[in-house]
Parts: sequence; C-alpha cells; structure tokens
Amino acid sequence: MAVERTVEFVTEVMQDSYHTTGEGTTGKIRLNPRGEIVVPDFFTQLALDGRVFNISNEVQEGGATALCGETAPGTDNVNPSILVDVPTGTTIIPLEVMVMPEGTGTQGDWGIIRISTDDAVRYSSGGNALTPINMRKDDVRSSSCSCFDGSSQITASANTDDDSIWMSSTDHSARANDMQLWSAKQFTPPILIGPASLLVFIIVSNVDEEILFSVKWAEFATTDIT
Repeated sequence: MAVERTVEFVTEVMQDSYHTTGEGTTGKIRLNPRGEIVVPDFFTQLALDGRVFNISNEVQEGGATALCGETAPGTDNVNPSILVDVPTGTTIIPLEVMVMPEGTGTQGDWGIIRISTDDAVRYSSGGNALTPINMRKDDVRSSSCSCFDGSSQITASANTDDDSIWMSSTDHSARANDMQLWSAKQFTPPILIGPASLLVFIIVSNVDEEILFSVKWAEFATTDIT
C-alpha cells in the first residue's frame, strides 16, 4: 500500500528586510507578500555572490588601439585581440562580450568580430595584461584567470579545439558607434573548464581604429561544478 507523505517547506515573506543565514546553515524559502516564491536571476545572483568578473579598456578615456584590431589575424587563430586564459582547477562561464568603435580612426575600417573557445591555455607572448575586476565592489573574490588585450600584438599558441561560438560583421562606414553584443542570455554559453581559453578576434583594415570592449564571466573552482 502506497504511503502518502506531505512535505512542508519553511517559508518567510521578505520584502522590506532580508533574513540572512550563515554559510552551511539551513534557511527559509523567500516569498513575496502574494505568497509567490522569489527566485533571483541566476546571473544576478552570481554577481551578488562575487563570482562575476569584467575586463575592459585599461584607459577608460580612450579605446585600445593598434593591434587590438587585427589587420592580419594570422593562421591557426594565433593573434587574438582579447584573450582570457583559464587555468587548471578553475571554470568560467562567459556572460557578455561587448565591442564597439571608440569613434576615431579611418572610416569604416572594421566590422568583423569572432569569438572562439579552446580547451587549452593559449597565451605565449605580447599583449597588454589586464586585471579582472570583481562586479561586486567589495572585491570579495579575485579571479584566477590571465587576461590580455592586443594593444601590443598577442601571440598565442596554435588552436587545439578550433571552435567558434559567435561571429558578427558590421558596416561602420558611417562611423556609427554600433555596439556589438554577445550575451549568455541570448546564446548558449560555453563552459570553460580549465585549462581553457576565451578568444575575441576583431578584424580591421587600418590599425588606427580605437576599440572599446567589455568581457564578463562567472568564475568557480572546478571542484564546485564537477
């Protein structure tokens, strides 16, 4: 004979104030005043947890110039404009890649963007090192990733996975500052379990184009997800 069991969840309405509990302790499921369960957006919660990082132009007042926009991207994807290397023991989920022209340079001289991933760390030499910034401003965690832009040309090892996840081609002949955006909320994100890498290629015809960019990802210890 089947035995019916009723499971009761402990809930609490939390709107004007929040009930906090310590790590590893039990808590209550949050309701709004209408009795509906409140579930935050997953990516927003990752930022609240201090697990989201960003890299952008090292000089906010001006774009990255010269070889951040590649006139000759090279064979085997060896000259990325932006590179994030993920070490062994770390896993990242790319969340956003935003790229746009800063507004100076030769008219209409770029418009092709490609985002690739790899199952190896790729950095070899060159580039400008960037420090990932935590999106929770008390800097509760630091990133384990190594990041570069190609303000001086990045030289990476030959690709091993040969995998592209997004491409865009835009006509900038009118000097419109069109932002190109890849978002994990629109496209299926890769899960980069280190060693791995995220590479952004920006193809231009003149190296005087200045480029603005932002790359965000969520970061975990690999043991937290496997």
